[in-house]
Order: sequence, then C-alpha cells, then structure tokens
Amino acid sequence: MSLNIGSSLTGGLRRVATRNGALILLAYAAIGLVWQVALYSLLATQLPRDATTGATTLPSVDAPFPVVALATVLAFVALQYLTIVAVRVFVSGNSRSIPGEYYRRNAVGAFVNAIIGGLVYGILVAIGTVLLIVPGIIAYVAFCFTIFYVIVDDENFVAALRDSWRLTRGNWLRLFVVLFILFIAVGVGGGIVSVVAAVVVGAVAGPSAATVASGVLALPFSILTLGVLSEAFVQLREGDGAI
Repeated sequence: MSLNIGSSLTGGLRRVATRNGALILLAYAAIGLVWQVALYSLLATQLPRDATTGATTLPSVDAPFPVVALATVLAFVALQYLTIVAVRVFVSGNSRSIPGEYYRRNAVGAFVNAIIGGLVYGILVAIGTVLLIVPGIIAYVAFCFTIFYVIVDDENFVAALRDSWRLTRGNWLRLFVVLFILFIAVGVGGGIVSVVAAVVVGAVAGPSAATVASGVLALPFSILTLGVLSEAFVQLREGDGAI
C-alpha cells in the first residue's frame, strides 16, 4: 500500500487534537518544565562562582549537584515514559480515555529498547550521512518506525529495526516528503512560537521566564510529529495486513 501524504498529515493532526492529546500535551509541558529547570540548574552548578555573564538567562534553582542531577535524570525518564504512553494512545486512536495497560505493559522493556533503538537509529543515520547524504536520508526514513514497533508490539530494538525497514520499503519517497513537511512545520512553527514567547514573556517576567516559556510552548510541535508518524504507521500496517 502506498502512503497517502495528505491524510498522514491531517490524520496525525486529528489524533493529537483530542482530549487525550490535550492531556498528553499538558503532561509534556509540566514534565518538560521540570526537566528544563533541573538541567539548567545542573549546568549552573558547574559554572565558576564568578561566571555570571549570560547565566541570568537560565532558569535555575540553587540546589546541591546530586539533587539537581537526580531531578534531571528522573525528569528525562518521565519524558521517555510519557512518549511510550503517547505513541500507544495515538496509534490506537483512543481519544477520550487511556487504558491502564498503556502505562503498565512492558514499561521497562519498552523504555530500554526505545533508548537503545533510538541510539542505534541515530548512529545508522550518522554513518549514512558521513558516507553520502542519500544513504543517511534512506536510513532516517527506513528506520523511522523503530520505536513504534518497540512500543506498540513490544519488540526488541533489533526486530524493530528490521520490521521498520520492511514496512517502509516502497514508500521511502512519500515518507521523506511527510518528514520534510514536518521538519519545516516544526522548525518554522516552533521557532516562531519560541521567539514570540521569549519576547513577550521576557518583557513581562524577565529572561529566565522567557527561556522556560520558549521551551515549553514549542512542545506541541514535537507531539504533532508523533501524531503524524502514528497515522503513517497505521496506514502502512493496515496495507501490510498487520492490523
């Protein structure tokens, strides 16, 4: 089955524009806020005491290094865990409620394989890009559903890489167009929102608040990417007879 570019984009938007999508966005914003502040606080602990230039723009709290380091790691883990839940929600099409199994099923295995699979995916794209630009683009497109197989089908990252390659064959160009449109939308849209937020919030509450607002308000665009890829994943799987 050939991927429909238009319905992938509009269908992905519909998957996000639901009650569950709104809840996921709010959760991302809250956890993302904690992660930002914790990360900036961690960086601040490594700055010399007299290195104040530019540091005032970073939202941070005055806490010991072990505390902010732990908070940074926990917030990162929470964001990855929320990604697992979000993918399951968007792929299933649940719009009003989130089944308990989406939180519990193979949570540790999915988390570990998603992290490792993401790293391997990034390495493959990097190697392909170094060799030639085209192999890098092919790797980026061909393995883009790796974490979906890990999260939705509870596969290990090796099987997920293989199945993503199999599922996307014959649709690399269409997927590239979808991903390119997303890149433009997320990059331009997120950039505009970030700049406007930084200017408006910065004028009212100062540079630190502007940094926080800029990062938090750009989150909906990353969630849109998950929604669109979920729609494309479902389309291709239905054509493949998997679901």
